[in-house]
Amino acid sequence: MEGADFNAYKYLEMIADAQQEVVQERQRLQTMTKRVELLDQCLNAVQEQSNINMELQEKNRKQQEEIERLARQLADEKRQREELEMKLAELSKLSAGMAKKASEEAMLKALRTYANTSKRKTVDKRTFAKTAILELANVNGLVLPNDLAATIESLDDEQPDPKVVNVAGNYNDIHDNGTVNQK
Repeated sequence: MEGADFNAYKYLEMIADAQQEVVQERQRLQTMTKRVELLDQCLNAVQEQSNINMELQEKNRKQQEEIERLARQLADEKRQREELEMKLAELSKLSAGMAKKASEEAMLKALRTYANTSKRKTVDKRTFAKTAILELANVNGLVLPNDLAATIESLDDEQPDPKVVNVAGNYNDIHDNGTVNQK
């Protein structure tokens, strides 16, 4: 019997060892499962960050394009401003040169003529003429006579269209006499 007890103990010992190995293997597999789950979470986080990075790169590319477009626009506007400044400087030089060459009376006569001929032009041209005349007078230090100043001030006012004489010689508001004088 002793041999049978020995075998039973041996089998019980083998079963206990096998159970111990099963417990250890289960723990190892659980640990491995936790590592795989953690690795999966890390991969998902890396994928999400990669997507965010790609979106940011696309936004950055679009902003770079916008910056380049704005830089071109700024350069164009600077060039236009420089052209306008050059034209203004030339106009100032021209008006200063005119002042040196012409007497005050001649200058006033020229401004008066320009103002009177500008009365028949479009509103935009009359507005420009007003600005130009005032600039020329200012640069040359001219004191405008009251009648010329009034004419200049009214240049950019809206004006009614003048009435025109028709070929048959009918009534015309310009003459305000009911008929056209015929010779």
